[in-house]
Parts: sequence; structure tokens; C-alpha cells
Amino acid sequence: MVARAVRTARVGFWVGWQVQSNWTDPFLFFVYSVARPLGGTLILVFMFFVVAGGRHGPMLDFFVVGAALWPTVVWAMQGLAWGLLEDREHFKTIAYIYTAPIPFWAYLVGRGLASAVVAMPATLLTLIAGIALLRVPIILPLDHIPYLVAAFGLGVVGLLAIGMTTVGLLFLISGEAWRLPEAMGQALYLLCGAVFPITVLPGWLEPAARLLPVTYWLEAMRRVFLPADAVRSFPGMGDGPLLGTLLLVTAIWAAIAALAYAAGLTRARQKGILDFSTGY
Repeated sequence: MVARAVRTARVGFWVGWQVQSNWTDPFLFFVYSVARPLGGTLILVFMFFVVAGGRHGPMLDFFVVGAALWPTVVWAMQGLAWGLLEDREHFKTIAYIYTAPIPFWAYLVGRGLASAVVAMPATLLTLIAGIALLRVPIILPLDHIPYLVAAFGLGVVGLLAIGMTTVGLLFLISGEAWRLPEAMGQALYLLCGAVFPITVLPGWLEPAARLLPVTYWLEAMRRVFLPADAVRSFPGMGDGPLLGTLLLVTAIWAAIAALAYAAGLTRARQKGILDFSTGY
């Protein structure tokens, strides 16, 4: 069962990579993959300088790391939803893929991982630009690498869990279904501490931010890259408890994703709408 899921995810990854990259030559695709998110990040940086009056401080460091990681967040989370929607709405192949002797959820996970890999070069180059152009004190001591690997792995699982939960909802939505993944991404951007600490959120919103694995993942990644005196979303939480909380919240979201996926798929099959597109 596990081996079949891994093989299916690998095939889904290959399909996702082909869909993302085969519209042009590799060099132009690389430029596009980097220029688009990097340009968006630079726009946000210029906006920050305007608001801050040109001042450089700890908040800029917080802002740059979050903005650099955001493409990976969006593409990993939305990659599963886009995979479902592309196969259902554009290619009209979801019925054939679903009825194939493969675990459909593993195929979607592969599609999400492919999207995350596409976003990673932009993340790396944005961090490099932050060091070279904005003098952001990004560092990576060797003893932080195990923490980085653990936090990054848990973060990707959490992002895929949120994406799979979205897929469970998309099974039941045909009209204007493309809007839901974008709405989820925008909500996460405001709630999870991407560009400002969650401590500045209104009191009634901060508990919602604490329920998201992305919030803890971004905080963990900042602790890997930034000095100990950097701005934090959880200033009273140590590195170990933070990683433990990320593990717990990720596990909860994985369970929610499994339930949402199963419930949405079952209901869609009962109603006969699994392959209904926006035109219906």
C-alpha cells in the first residue's frame, strides 16, 4: 500500500512538473519561476520602506524572510487544488485518473509537491537578495541544519494537509471553484504571520492564527535564519516547544484533511458530481 502510494505520488509529481514547465524552454521557465515571485516580493519591500519612512530594522528582517517563504506556502498548498481543478475543468481527465487503480490522494500529493519545488528557486534567490541588497542578517549555522530539516519537512506536510482539506471542499463545488484556492491563500497570508507577527492581530483573530501549521512553520524557519534577537510571533516559546507544537498542529490538520477528503469524495460520488466542471 505504501509503495503504491509512493509510486503514484512520483507519477503525480512528474505530471505536475510537466504541466508547470513544458510550455516553454527550461531557461525561460526558470526565469519566469524566479522573476514572478521575486518581483512580487520586491514590490512588498518597497511598500514597507514607504510605510516605514525608509528605516531598516528588525521588522524588515521578519518581513523579508516571510515574503521569501511565501511562494512555497502558496504553491504547495494550492498545488493540490490546482491539480484537481486542472484535471476536472481544463483537461477533462479526472474520471479517467480517479478510476485508474491508483490512490487518487497520492496523485494529488505529487501534484502539490511539484508546485512546491517550482517555488523553491524563487525562495532561495529572494533570501540571497535580502542578504546582498537589504543587508538582512540571514545566517545558517551548521548546528541549525537538523532543526531546519525537521521544521521544513513538517511545514510541507502541514501545507499539503491544508491543500487536501481544500480539495475535499472542491469535490462539492463546480461553479467558480477556481476562487476557493485563491481565497484560502489570501486568508493564510493575513493570519499566519507571513509579513507581520501574529501578536499585532486583533484579539479575536490571534487564536485562529495559532490553529494553523503555517504560523508555526514560518516562525521556526525565521528562528533558523535570523539572529536570536529578531522579531518573533511567539516570543515566549522556546525552539523545542515550537517544533513540538508544529508537529502536533500538523498531525491534527492531517487528520482533518483525511476526513475532509473522504467526506467530500464520498458525497461527490453519491451526488454524481465528481467530474462536474464550472460550466454545469
